[in-house]
Amino acid sequence: MAQISDARTLYARAYEEHFAMPSFNVCNLEMAQGCLAAAEEERAPIMLQTYPGDLAHGGEALIVLLKTLIQEAGVPVLLHLDHGQDPEMIADCLRQGYSSVMFDGGDLGLEKNISQTRDLAEMAHALSSSLEGELGLFGGDHGSVRFTDPDEAKRYTAESGADTLAVSVGSEHHQQSRLDLKRLETIANRTGHPLVLHGGSGIHPDDVHTAVEFGVVKINIGHAISKAMTEGAREGIEGDLDHYAMLKVMRERVRSVAAEKIRIMGCANRA
Repeated sequence: MAQISDARTLYARAYEEHFAMPSFNVCNLEMAQGCLAAAEEERAPIMLQTYPGDLAHGGEALIVLLKTLIQEAGVPVLLHLDHGQDPEMIADCLRQGYSSVMFDGGDLGLEKNISQTRDLAEMAHALSSSLEGELGLFGGDHGSVRFTDPDEAKRYTAESGADTLAVSVGSEHHQQSRLDLKRLETIANRTGHPLVLHGGSGIHPDDVHTAVEFGVVKINIGHAISKAMTEGAREGIEGDLDHYAMLKVMRERVRSVAAEKIRIMGCANRA
């Protein structure tokens, strides 16, 4: 199945049907293969996303690899740029056919964030793609945690042109978390807009189930599959496996974790 060129089509469906797509951070062949195997096994639409560090590591070769794998997949797959801050990187990914890009303006003031998001959203839409905006901070490598203000979210979604909004309501990169579901519900009610959660690896499953009912359509998963891959490598080393066997174990560990996240988000059998 060909890559879905415009993420807005699947975002709209996920919002209407109350499920979320896992957006998996991948930086190599085995991670991507594991996630795609899980998606085909569960008959689920998913997203593969590249972080700026992944692009620094793999460059254009990584993009070509992912696009090739996506073209061969038997389920709908979106290609997404995670935490794009450099407008030129965002523009380059759009030119290379990404289904969706994120503009990380969480460190900017509201006015500047809205203005820059609007410009980039216009670019994305002109290229039949989608733009994700951000209000708040998610901790980890992206500074301290700062929760999203519901009133700011209402204004942002009305004025920025962003198709989805990443909101900070308790999830944190690389950490176990429980969501502030009251805040998330308030944001959902005031915006009526498809929402995104980052730091999804550690969100409690019960909170995920509630979040999708409030209009969360995309949940980022990075740490969980990265950990699965390294655990697979450790198992291969300890078992004195040759490199082919070790890569197979790594891929299988990623597949297992990815399948679990797909089921938790209600995404299975939605392809």
